[in-house]
Amino acid sequence: AAAEQELGCGLKETSPDGLFTLVEVECLGACVNAPVVQINDEFYEDLTAEQFKNVLRALRRGERLPIGSQTGRQCSEPAAGPTTLTEIGRS
Repeated sequence: AAAEQELGCGLKETSPDGLFTLVEVECLGACVNAPVVQINDEFYEDLTAEQFKNVLRALRRGERLPIGSQTGRQCSEPAAGPTTLTEIGRS
């Protein structure tokens, strides 16, 4: 719903400005980082509806955004931080 609202188009349609086509896919292979959206070759992860809208607005303005987690999480680590190998590097 957030995508359709922000883009002004439905599934399998292109936004009125011609910049985005909305397609639903079964799997992006990144469910641990969900909610996830793929725009061209880039993944934007750990999104709320508002963050997703902000990503779309920034791309419309031609801004470059950091890809990956939008919460600062590294790769696919747990949202609360690492839980194993936490002693490595400590003396």
